[in-house]
Amino acid sequence: ISSSLGNLTHLTSLDLSHNNFSGQILSSLGNLPHLTSLDLSHNNFSGQIPSSLGNLTQLTSLDLSGNYFSGQIPSSLGNLTQLTSLDLSFNNFSGQIPSSLGNLPHLTSLYLIGNNFSGQIPSSLGNLPHLTSLYLSGNNFSGQIPSSLGNLPHLTSLYLSYNKLMGQVPDSFGSLVNLSYLILSNNQL
Repeated sequence: ISSSLGNLTHLTSLDLSHNNFSGQILSSLGNLPHLTSLDLSHNNFSGQIPSSLGNLTQLTSLDLSGNYFSGQIPSSLGNLTQLTSLDLSFNNFSGQIPSSLGNLPHLTSLYLIGNNFSGQIPSSLGNLPHLTSLYLSGNNFSGQIPSSLGNLPHLTSLYLSYNKLMGQVPDSFGSLVNLSYLILSNNQL
C-alpha cells in the first residue's frame, strides 16, 4: 500500500479486501483521524500490526482477517473505544490477548479464530457489556475458562473449541440467558 494513503485525512472508509496486496501495513494508516471502517481482509499482508492503528479513535469496524499477520496484538487497540466489530481471524498471531481489549465498551463482535494465541483467556473480556459474539476457536489457549465471561448479558455465540482449555465450565455461564451457541468441543475440559 502506498504511504501516500496516510495523507487522505478526510477518509472515513477504506476497503481493500479480497485483493493480492502483500507486505506490511504502513504505520501511516494511523494518520487518518476520521476513519470509521478499515477492511484489509483476505489479502497477503504479513508482519505485525503497527501500534499506530490505536490512533484511529473513530474506528467502529476493523477487519484484518485472512492474511499472514504475525506477532502480538498491540495493546494500543484498546484505545479504539468506538469499535463495535474486531476481526483478526485466520492469521498467524501469537502470544496472549492484551487485557486492554476489555476496554472497548461498544464492542459487539470479537473474532480471533484460527491463530496461534496462547496463555489464558483474559478475564477482562468479561468487561464488554454489549458483546454478542465471541469466537476464540482454533488457538492454543490453556488454563481455565474465566468465570467473568458469565458477565456478558447479551452474548449469543461463544466459540471456544479446538484449544487446550481445562477444568470445569464456570457456573457463571448459567447467567448467559441469551446464549444460542456454546461450542466447547476439542478441549481438555
